[in-house]
Amino acid sequence: MVFLPRNTSNPILTIVLAEIWRAIRVSFRGFDAFIEVVSSVIFILGITLTIAVQNPSILRDPHGVSGISWGVIVFIMISDKLWILGHSLEREKRGKILENILATNTPIWIHILSQMPAAMIWTLASLAIASLTVFPMLGVNPVPADPLIFIAGYVLSETMASGIALTYSIAAMIMRRPWIATNVLQFVLPVISGMIPYTYAPQYLKEIMSVNPLSYPIEMLRRGATGINYMPIDPHLMIIYSLVGIAVIYIIAIALTNHIARRLRRTSI
Repeated sequence: MVFLPRNTSNPILTIVLAEIWRAIRVSFRGFDAFIEVVSSVIFILGITLTIAVQNPSILRDPHGVSGISWGVIVFIMISDKLWILGHSLEREKRGKILENILATNTPIWIHILSQMPAAMIWTLASLAIASLTVFPMLGVNPVPADPLIFIAGYVLSETMASGIALTYSIAAMIMRRPWIATNVLQFVLPVISGMIPYTYAPQYLKEIMSVNPLSYPIEMLRRGATGINYMPIDPHLMIIYSLVGIAVIYIIAIALTNHIARRLRRTSI
């Protein structure tokens, strides 16, 4: 049960807090999330070593393994958002409760994004476990070189990844087997967004990363973690590109989800 003020002057805030609390309670039911956190450690170790083996020069660079290890954290972050936020409408449709949610006054995009704090909890749990286990095994310093830049990059990366997942939630709801697309997307999206540091990426990936707005907050996160500039970009431009990218993604995502919600309310789901 959540205790919220009854006589609040901001009903929207009450709705948002109630949705967030509901999402957090649901996320702690069962063992799926705990299994995911533990398995993410194996992913971090496996993906880091796989990338390094494919490019042996990374192993000879003291900053190479560190850059990739922090990049794999991005994989965990994006994967969490796609599965938790991106599949929220699909889960509710499958559970036959989507009609009830659409019947409320809560905007559907608020309902989806309310699961963002719960997803962040599991991502941070994965990061904490990796910092205590995998990073020392790989010789990576788990303490961020610039904590302020790291935190800013992490928050911006989480925000943008959640906006992408919000947009994807409509597609996942429509598809008959969305988990197939999600399994592909959870690998492709991190790769083109900087999971492999810009310095070590092939030329075609560098060109994609240059126009991918998600690459910039991820670069900020990695730069704050390692103290190394991997992308040749001014820090101020990096922040501007990140904020503009977030604004554009959320404008598109909110407009799309509102449009689909109106259509669903007029027709049977």
